[in-house]
Amino acid sequence: MYKYILVIIATVGMLFVSCLTPKSINYMQRPSEHIPDYPDTVGFKEYRLQKGDYINIRLYSLNEADLSLYNCNSSATNASSDLSADNPMGRLCLFIVDNDGNIDYPYIGEIAVAGKTLRDVKFELEEIFNKNIAKYISVDIALANRSFSIIGEGVSKRIAMPHDKITIFQALAMAGDLSDFADRSIVRLVRLTDRGTIVKKFDLRTEKIIDSEYYYIQPNDVLYIQPSGIKNVGIKHVSTMLSMAISTASIGIILYKVFNVAKSK
Repeated sequence: MYKYILVIIATVGMLFVSCLTPKSINYMQRPSEHIPDYPDTVGFKEYRLQKGDYINIRLYSLNEADLSLYNCNSSATNASSDLSADNPMGRLCLFIVDNDGNIDYPYIGEIAVAGKTLRDVKFELEEIFNKNIAKYISVDIALANRSFSIIGEGVSKRIAMPHDKITIFQALAMAGDLSDFADRSIVRLVRLTDRGTIVKKFDLRTEKIIDSEYYYIQPNDVLYIQPSGIKNVGIKHVSTMLSMAISTASIGIILYKVFNVAKSK
């Protein structure tokens, strides 16, 4: 009899351990023994251009003749309004940051842009034009490869960023959030920097992520979400767990009675 009781207890214990809890899936939890307290770090930083980036540059002036040599008016613009790095035709109207960190601008030459923000490049181009070419020219500049990716448990998406300032929670919402079986306690962020590729690990569940370096997503970031071990058992809620525990106990009792009856004969 004791053997069957031990089997039932072990099975029920495994079910309790495997069940999802609010602690494992809830966001914005207060720091505790199992929820990290990240120190306050620098907030949002403007993206700095890197080698391989595609940028879209558009000039504006009251005198259209001043712009005819600089703005892209090829068939690529008419064929598609999607001037993104993913569109082969659209790339004809984009400037790529080469291995030396420069772009080759028509009739001006090479301009060093790597390590600079889009705002820096805008002001630099406006100064060049207004001093040397024509007065009252305004420059509009945008990053064409402005997107991030989420891969792993329950999600695999590459998402275009509508603007530069995207938080981790906005990124999750754009991806449709994570599945219940995603491990929120260990999320890996893969980021390209001027020093190479770096990988950072953080816990999504803590409310202190708002004040940390992990709060804002940058263009070209990749978030890797690993699965938790719970999915293998397939139990999500306490009610399901209790039902399975009761069923297991009932089967154990039935088997015990059948065993005793057979033994008595």
